[in-house]
Formats: sequence, structure tokens, C-alpha cells
Amino acid sequence: MDHSSGKLSSPLAIFVSSLTGRSYHATHPLPADTCVLDIATPYAYTIYKQFRNEVCAECWRYEGGRRNFLTCRDYGETAGLLFCDGNCRDTWLRREGETAVQCLKTVEAARRRVVKGKAKAIDKPIPETVTDEQINQAWEDVKVGQMNPKVLKQWKNIQLDDFETDLARYVLMGLIHFLRESDAPSVVMEDKLCSHDSDSSSSVVSEEATWQEFADLQPNELHQVKKFPELLENHTNIYKVLKSRFASTNSHERMANNEADRVCGGSPKLGDLITVQNVRTALAVDPGNSFGIWEMPVTDESEGLGFAVYPVPSFFNHHCMPNIRKERKERRLRFLTIRDVTAGEQLCISYGHVESLGVLERRKELKDGWFFECQCSRCISEAKQD
Repeated sequence: MDHSSGKLSSPLAIFVSSLTGRSYHATHPLPADTCVLDIATPYAYTIYKQFRNEVCAECWRYEGGRRNFLTCRDYGETAGLLFCDGNCRDTWLRREGETAVQCLKTVEAARRRVVKGKAKAIDKPIPETVTDEQINQAWEDVKVGQMNPKVLKQWKNIQLDDFETDLARYVLMGLIHFLRESDAPSVVMEDKLCSHDSDSSSSVVSEEATWQEFADLQPNELHQVKKFPELLENHTNIYKVLKSRFASTNSHERMANNEADRVCGGSPKLGDLITVQNVRTALAVDPGNSFGIWEMPVTDESEGLGFAVYPVPSFFNHHCMPNIRKERKERRLRFLTIRDVTAGEQLCISYGHVESLGVLERRKELKDGWFFECQCSRCISEAKQD
């Protein structure tokens, strides 16, 4: 109990370990079904193109492919935003702003249009392997290229495929939120972990996270690109499109007829945030930290509609016998205890719903999808028995 305020202290504390990094632990005993964290909205997210005409951009409602409930289509064709109704649209606009609509329109304009009966042009061959040096050199080449106005002009002609455009929308939403932070006071993460009132043991976080919290998530760029070398070209294409369509040629001169002037109120700030470091950061924290946006209720047949990064819950580590479960209602995520938890106990979720698999299958699934060798107590115990 926090006696100075008369409120229960946060049920969560962040511990740092050389083995597990930052992780959540219970500050006091918690009964089953205690909500320990409640996050209102992600920092960055995207709905996949194939589902965008079937999912509300605000509440993420999905009805198995039906579309007639999406009655507000003001920005459907141009920005890829459809809503259940005017209430969902207005809620989205209050949070994201008209600027976000215009910026998404610019990204959508770079999406490659598929001409019926015409095959997509074959890209250059994909390397079988890629080294750290090759990845870093590719980004160094991009840095050099962006200094040349002629190269920037050429980049404006790049067209993104659907996968790249979906990722570009995710990156752009994160950068728009970063931009908004410059006009708002920063919030320390630990200050957010507080309870509602004296008769509630839940910790509700309604505020957005900060870019720093987002950027501090574990990066997985090298693991992912080495596994899928084609991602290197995808990622650099995304950067080139964002840089050429939103940013200035240098810190003193803006491009003529630049989209950033037209769609972002003439502010150079968004363009200034489109840097190699920031875009690489956003792309690197997606694998291993994002939460899938699944058709509800989640079953083995549920569709994956997109993904979202919620930085604050990302400090939950994985366990193959978790003590925390995740619930989603619209875009809000709540985390509740599955059983009674003791003070000081680490709070863990399941990353991949792998609990029903054997230890070897679980570890392979987690290694392939989340880039770590699971060393939870269940895996260690079961591995010894094999």
C-alpha cells in the first residue's frame, strides 16, 4: 500500500537480469484474474492490405470477411482507412489527427498497382545468405544516396509491393507518434505503472508509450534479415520511399513540391525524423516484440489481420507455462494473472501459444519466430527428461 496516497502500489516492477534482460515481477501477492496491465492503444501498427476492406481501422472489428458493417468509407480508397461508423472515425481522428490521414495517403500512392493479366517485374536475385557487413553496407549506401537530390528524385518513383507498403504504414504511424511527443511532456515509464484507486489492484495505462520506450525494445534486425535475406531490399525500399516523399534534401533546403509540404502542413519535423536510424529501429523491433492482431475469439482457424507493437507489455518475458494471459478488446490489451502469484515472482506470457507442443517443437517454434532459445523452467525440466 502507498500510504501517502491511500492507493495500492503498482502490481508490477521492472527487474533487470543478465540472463533475461528487463522483465516484470509481482510487487505483492496477486490472486488469479488480477489485471496487472491495461494498454489502451499500440505505439505503431498495421492492418494487412488483404484485410483492410474488412477491418475497422479504429476498433479492429472483423466479421469473417463481411464488409457491410463498415459504413464509413471516407478514407478507404485513398488512405486505406475504413470504419464501422462516424464514431469510430472520429475516435481515430482525435487520437491520430488529420495529418496521419494525409501521410497514409502519400504512402498508399507509392503502392504498386497490379495490372490485371500483367506479371510483376522480376526483381534482382535474392542472395542465399547475408552478413552483418553487407547489411550495414546497404544502409551506408542509402545514407550516401540520400545526399544526392537526383537520387532522391529517382527514389520518388519507387513503388512498394503490398508487404512493403504494410510495413511502411507501421513505420509511419510510429514516426507520427514520435513527432507528436515533441509537443507533449515526456512520461517516465515507471510513473505509468500505477493503480486506479484504493480498491483496485490493476495497473491501467491509457497513455501512449514514448519513442524511447519503443526504441529500447530488443532489436532483431540481424537475426531476421539473415533468415530472410530478401528483407534487406524490402527495408531499404521502405526507407527510400519515406525519405523521398516526406523529407528535405538536406537540413536547410526542402524539395520542390515535396509531399511533406502539402500533406503535413509544411512542417519539416516529420521529414527530420525519417532517418536511417529511426526507420531501422522501427523495423528491427517488429520481429520479436509485436503482438499479432488476430480475429476474435482466437482459435486455430483465426485470421491474422495485422500486427501491433505495444512497448510497455513487451517487458513480459515468455514462459511455456505462463502465469499471465492476454485479452484484447478492440485495440486495448489487458494482461491478467492465470493463477495466484507470489510477491517477487516473474510475470510471463506465452509468445506463441506453444504450450501443447513437446519441448523440441516448442523451442524450434520460439527460435524461428522470436529468435531465442527458450530456457524457461518447463523447457529445462522437460529437456532433462528426454
